[in-house]
Amino acid sequence: MERTRSKRRRRWAPLVMAMVMVLVGASALTACVGYSSALRRYPYLTDVVNSADGTTGYATVNWATDRSAATGAVVWGEVVNGSCVPGTTVTATKTAFSVNNVGLYQWKAMLTLRPDTAYCYRVKLGSVDLLGTDASPVFRTQLPPGSTQPFSFAVLGDWGAVDDTSSNPYQAGVIQQIASSGVRFALTTGDNAYSSGSQDNYGDLVATGPNLSGVFGPSFWAKAGATVPIFPAIGNHGLLRGDANHPHLLNFPQDRAVAESGGRYQRDTYCCLDGTASLNLPSTWYAFTAGQARIYVLQSAWSDTNGGVNGSPYQVDADYQWTPSSPQYQWLQSDLAAHPDQVKLVVFHYPMYSDQKHESSDTYLQGPGSLQGLLDTYGVKVAFNGHAHIYQRNRPDAAGLVTYVTGGGGGALQSVGEVQPCLAIDAYARGWSNTRGVGNACGAAMPASSPDQVFHFLKVTVSGRQVTVTPIDSQGRAFDVQTY
Repeated sequence: MERTRSKRRRRWAPLVMAMVMVLVGASALTACVGYSSALRRYPYLTDVVNSADGTTGYATVNWATDRSAATGAVVWGEVVNGSCVPGTTVTATKTAFSVNNVGLYQWKAMLTLRPDTAYCYRVKLGSVDLLGTDASPVFRTQLPPGSTQPFSFAVLGDWGAVDDTSSNPYQAGVIQQIASSGVRFALTTGDNAYSSGSQDNYGDLVATGPNLSGVFGPSFWAKAGATVPIFPAIGNHGLLRGDANHPHLLNFPQDRAVAESGGRYQRDTYCCLDGTASLNLPSTWYAFTAGQARIYVLQSAWSDTNGGVNGSPYQVDADYQWTPSSPQYQWLQSDLAAHPDQVKLVVFHYPMYSDQKHESSDTYLQGPGSLQGLLDTYGVKVAFNGHAHIYQRNRPDAAGLVTYVTGGGGGALQSVGEVQPCLAIDAYARGWSNTRGVGNACGAAMPASSPDQVFHFLKVTVSGRQVTVTPIDSQGRAFDVQTY
């Protein structure tokens, strides 16, 4: 992290449902063993949402290949009585890009399905079945609005980091835990590929070396993404890029979620508040409904190298995004008002409250006139942030909003409470000092004895109007479980 100057109808018998979940888990855990050499990014899901009226389900299947053929497709089928034979073909679109100076195609196939239904699929390049001897991945479309069925999703942040050999066993552990956790989808709190959010950083199944393949390497999202749809927030890493196709927008398409919620997912010109240079940057915000919850993926991030006259990315971000006249603020206010009776959960990058000395609290997001006040006004009860490579749970504010910092997805860990006393709002926090090789803590937490206790994701379970947040470390151990 640079320093801050800087989310079927119900006709399944319980036994069949159990079989489907076994299929989902098995396909995630056995992925990446027999696929074609032409496959460069294992297939992964985005944009698994429903139409606003809840009658139609959607999913987008993404993958990358070499350029040995110029046509691609997804073949899919419905899981019936625990089995599935893909038989319906949807043609994919392609975009040329490169990883480590090798020309590739990024593919996208948009499927129209039914809500809350299990499907399997395979991906093709020309006539080649790219999955080879691998099992067909199985996933389930989104719960329709108003469903009372409990569900879980994952939240992770500040990940996609590797060493000089494209290795990161802690991150691999976190993703393996997500793959086996039974979550229906995953959200991120930003900074999804280190160090600059480039296509090299995202990588593929082949490229190895310093900062290569931190997301799409065979040990990472390939282990979960074929069955667990992802909805990433954008962070400051990779926000400012000159690629013809911005990596975040190309790699993580969310066409239906954006269209159904009236959100935004494109480059826009940002000029020239606080003395910042004119820049063409992504605008990435949208919402979707899962059962009784409304999930908001927001943008709160800015380039550390264009901090304006005050050198403060926090201030610049707030001035562009979180004043009452800003487009994202107005969109969020309208959507929150339009969904008064749903459980509302949000993810964004900059931390509202943080005990990390470099990635400290973003005071520009605090208070009644900024994002915190907007969330408080419309009854948002839980917000998930990143930026700081720690775990931190904060006490609720006066309106009941609880904020989490979950930045332990794979990036180099950081300490908590090092320079100043821990914040009074900090109820439980874990950090790790890489220079001293020791854990540190705030609130009710005890210092971790090893880094694998700080690398983590959050498993969030929604049951009616009850939300349970279960942090799970890279070895599968739960800690600081809270129910709201």
